[in-house]
Amino acid sequence: MRKFILLAAALLFGTALAQDYVMGIVFDAGGKFDGSFNEGTWRGMVRAIEALEADFEIDLIEFEGTPDTSAEGHRRIASEGAELIVGPGFAQADGISAVSSEFPDTNWVIIDGVVDSPNVRSVLFKEHEGSFLVGYIAGTLTQTGTVGFVGGMDIPLIRKFNLGYEEGVRAACSDCTVVSNYVGVTPAAWNDPARAKELATAQRAQGTDIIYAAAGASGNGVIDFVNEEMCYTPTGDLRSSPLAETLANINVSSAYTERCGASDQPLFFIGVDSNQNFRGDTDSDPSTLNHGLTSMLKRVDVASANAVMDIVNEEFRPGFEILGLAEEGVGYAVDEYNEALIPMELLYALGEITTQIIEGDLIVTDFTAQ
Repeated sequence: MRKFILLAAALLFGTALAQDYVMGIVFDAGGKFDGSFNEGTWRGMVRAIEALEADFEIDLIEFEGTPDTSAEGHRRIASEGAELIVGPGFAQADGISAVSSEFPDTNWVIIDGVVDSPNVRSVLFKEHEGSFLVGYIAGTLTQTGTVGFVGGMDIPLIRKFNLGYEEGVRAACSDCTVVSNYVGVTPAAWNDPARAKELATAQRAQGTDIIYAAAGASGNGVIDFVNEEMCYTPTGDLRSSPLAETLANINVSSAYTERCGASDQPLFFIGVDSNQNFRGDTDSDPSTLNHGLTSMLKRVDVASANAVMDIVNEEFRPGFEILGLAEEGVGYAVDEYNEALIPMELLYALGEITTQIIEGDLIVTDFTAQ
């Protein structure tokens, strides 16, 4: 049996029922249900715990605060006897570093950060590789020749997404334009969908027809903008794109028909971290036009699920992990919501590019390594 315990409740009532393991998660800025980074990490832990619940009773304690209170969250969960605590987000590095030394019998996983401690596993990703692939999709399918990128906090990590995306776009379309903007320069940038929506609006005015959002909960503003606008009226000639032929074979919703004219063209977003394709389904019908072109998968869920399994199997090892295409740590999403939008020829090309990147024949620039 699994129990999900909010930290406040755990502290008030204690973990009264016997359990085999206590595990915890301290959420980063943007909160648990950001639909992206935090939520993906949490769902990975939940998936692993559910797979184990026939044989083990595992308590999952959650702490949702701010970057300034994350250390407090780690300390409180560790004091409950947790064997494992997962902290998504580089902003938790200092807190985990301090608290992990106080509780040597507790193991930690930090995602997107580095903590050099004997009981901490640091997991990093090659976001630039996955971003290259979704950039290649955008560069192949854009009809205006202008695509967008909305980043959250302007930090090297998000520049890493941005640069990989730009390189992928230009590999498919050398004369395409990429418009890039950032929500802000503080952690508040992860949770400001209104500002992200403003940026998406401005990018559309510059001609973008596809916008990639790597902005945590702020990315919801980009998704909302695309779903609300649905389409645009071309102001000039459209470039030759496989998307034109594809769209001719996809039915649209009644809302799209009401809002958009016969000559209008659809807008698309590209999701991030988790598979957000389904969020472009504006009429709850996957068979009609979806506004989620694809999502860049950053498998934070795999990192957190693996940690849970490693604890139970007594195989947890601290140190550093870097997950890229070769480790299936990043990629792109194709499912019932967007499979009609991605031509088979493009899928073949993406497969070849993936192999080239894994084998080192195609080098995607890592902004953080420059």
